[in-house]
Amino acid sequence: MKTRNILMIFFLLVISLAAYVYFFIYHQAHADIFKAQPDFTISAVDLYRAFQEDERAANEVYLGKIIRVSGAVLDIEKEDGLVSAVRLDVGELLDGVVCEMDRVYLREAGELRAGDEVVLQGVCTGFLEDVILNRCAIIEID
Repeated sequence: MKTRNILMIFFLLVISLAAYVYFFIYHQAHADIFKAQPDFTISAVDLYRAFQEDERAANEVYLGKIIRVSGAVLDIEKEDGLVSAVRLDVGELLDGVVCEMDRVYLREAGELRAGDEVVLQGVCTGFLEDVILNRCAIIEID
């Protein structure tokens, strides 16, 4: 009987914890990246060089921060007819700064063309041959 009561309490605690995570952490609203104040404003070339020269130090500075990055559009990736990611030119043939667009701003990204000078803002998530920015919004198109 005691074992059964202990197991019931344990399962209730597990279910309560799962409900807490689901409702308060998983469904937590993200800040609107377009309206957010950037932690850093930098060119795509300088951001890429920082990660290329010393990835560990660049991670300490930029990882998880809101970055406003400027540069020329090198390539545009589309998914279901909408722009899903924009690669900014850093002077390397295969590498760049990849800005994965926030789904809220996908329509605005449809105006972009290769060669456009843009200012994008997103959250830096690291370096995998490209510097990756997630949840990006277009700040300006020149």
